[in-house]
Amino acid sequence: MVQRLGAFQKIDRKIVDAGRVPGFERSLRQGIGDETMRLLRSVIAGTAALLVAANMATAQQTGGSTPGMGTGTGGGPGSTPGATPTDLDLPLEKPLYVDPNPQPPPTPDDGDRDDPRDEPPPVIYGEEITSENDTIFYVIDISCSMDWDNRSYTTLEGTTRNGPRMARAKVELIRSILGLSRNFKFNMIAFDCGTRRWRSGMQEANDANKQAAVAWVNALTPTGATGTGPATALALGDKDNMSVVLLTDGAPNCGANSMDGHRQMIRVANTQRAVINVFGIAASGTYRTFCQNVASDAGGAYFDVP
Repeated sequence: MVQRLGAFQKIDRKIVDAGRVPGFERSLRQGIGDETMRLLRSVIAGTAALLVAANMATAQQTGGSTPGMGTGTGGGPGSTPGATPTDLDLPLEKPLYVDPNPQPPPTPDDGDRDDPRDEPPPVIYGEEITSENDTIFYVIDISCSMDWDNRSYTTLEGTTRNGPRMARAKVELIRSILGLSRNFKFNMIAFDCGTRRWRSGMQEANDANKQAAVAWVNALTPTGATGTGPATALALGDKDNMSVVLLTDGAPNCGANSMDGHRQMIRVANTQRAVINVFGIAASGTYRTFCQNVASDAGGAYFDVP
């Protein structure tokens, strides 16, 4: 571009110098006169000035600069045409916005998936029953002696009534079943000298099973003698079960040779080491002692209840 500018300037000088050649100037004067000659000189000088100015403007618009004099947007000597500059102080990545007042993350919504450990344990006669695997097996005495001893008790509806041991025990058993948490599984056996199992295996404590269990309990009636050992051993035959609740008036008299025989039968059956809690219904004397020993053998507790 500099070479082009120099060429234009040489042409301009030739035009101006042409007006200064003595022979050329004499020829013009002779042909057109002095006044016209002065006018022609002015025209030639003005034209030359315009050409010089136009050439300089063209050179500036087309980037005619001295080699090696970078403007900050191009490379210096030896730079590759079209190459992207790498020494510019510009952001290369999208800036990260940091909130000066960050909000805490939202609490995950677990819906209805509650931790089973948060559920309350079973309760009967106001006593909490512990079960290491959320299972419970109720064993209820329905021998003839359970039809004795009328006393006052509170019904499920909260009213007061008088009734025998059997009526009082049935209310407490139903109240416990209805209060079972949904994570629990349960089953029941009623016994005299024989046994009556509610279900063949443990059942979930859902509403349908609870209502079926309540109906089964309400249909029980006292009969026969007392086979505590065989009935409790049958409940312990379910090795997935780790908690037994025994409701009895404590007078075993069939199914084994003696009270010690009943106690031994229960101990031998309890291979899974389930906890047995015993509720003695108006139990007394040696019958009460038998119930205490059964609970003690299995790491459970004995409770006197009316």
